[in-house]
Amino acid sequence: MDVLKVTGYHCRPPHLVAEKRGFFAREGLEVLFHKATYAPDHNQGMAEGRWDFTLSSADTMIARTTTDGVDYVLFMQAEEGLDAYLIGRPEVESIDDLRGRLLAGDPGDSNLDLIRKKILHQHGIEEREYAVEIIGASPQRLEAFKKGRVIAAMLTPPSSEEAVAAGGKILACAADYVPNWPLTCGWSRRAWLEAHRDLVVRFIRAWVAATDWILNAANRKETLELLIKEQGLTPAAAQNSLNRIVPKARINPVSILRVLELRIEMGVYKPPFSPAGRFYDARPWCHATGLPPPEPAGMPREKGGVREDEVLP
Repeated sequence: MDVLKVTGYHCRPPHLVAEKRGFFAREGLEVLFHKATYAPDHNQGMAEGRWDFTLSSADTMIARTTTDGVDYVLFMQAEEGLDAYLIGRPEVESIDDLRGRLLAGDPGDSNLDLIRKKILHQHGIEEREYAVEIIGASPQRLEAFKKGRVIAAMLTPPSSEEAVAAGGKILACAADYVPNWPLTCGWSRRAWLEAHRDLVVRFIRAWVAATDWILNAANRKETLELLIKEQGLTPAAAQNSLNRIVPKARINPVSILRVLELRIEMGVYKPPFSPAGRFYDARPWCHATGLPPPEPAGMPREKGGVREDEVLP
């Protein structure tokens, strides 16, 4: 049995199913999952090789590649779409009330922090008009929120549900601002992937078997019960989690392109820019599934610019 050391912020439904239904074992894999709680620690650990790979956002990978200079590469896409909310304390009446206040954050330049910037930008609020304390993942941000340390936070279920139950107000839904977000992806240091390609192929094969099993309508009830029992989700949150699963863990280069464009828009990705294809390697996925590679998405649109595919003849 080969051991894989994997990290991420949540154990996703296909991961649970692959363990419970024996799909990892069938591929001769023992997957040791470390739950990340603080983005700087996650990012440093990945750069140091503390874990073989992570199941987290494509945006984090792109941020750490383009900003920190660590050569990461994405090899599968597990989930697409955001179930995250900007939630204010009971005394907050609107997003405008966040000016001059302290908000909870985690990585600062990626993931939900980037979405928060996008939301506030669209409401005319610049970063210099509020403060951010880097606290940690949703459970840690929720704790600071409930204690009144921060006036608002970006939260995901079940933390968002607990915040609302405590009187918090939903100020914005992330999916309204960044649709089809590549939420959870498998990515690693490129050098590790090249040296362990067979392990990655086997992991993808087990993950895809789990997604096939979950997306079979006959297994939906059992999967929902598993999520509710193992992760403490409400039935609605469990259903939302299943709705974000990407069939076959297929890589979507267009969603990666959208991340690049948002990072350019928010000023956290500086030129020279790279095409979406720089950030993923579809070969292990193709080997695992027997399917052809996805169509490339090309170069990102610069701020205020137009991509070639948007130019009318």
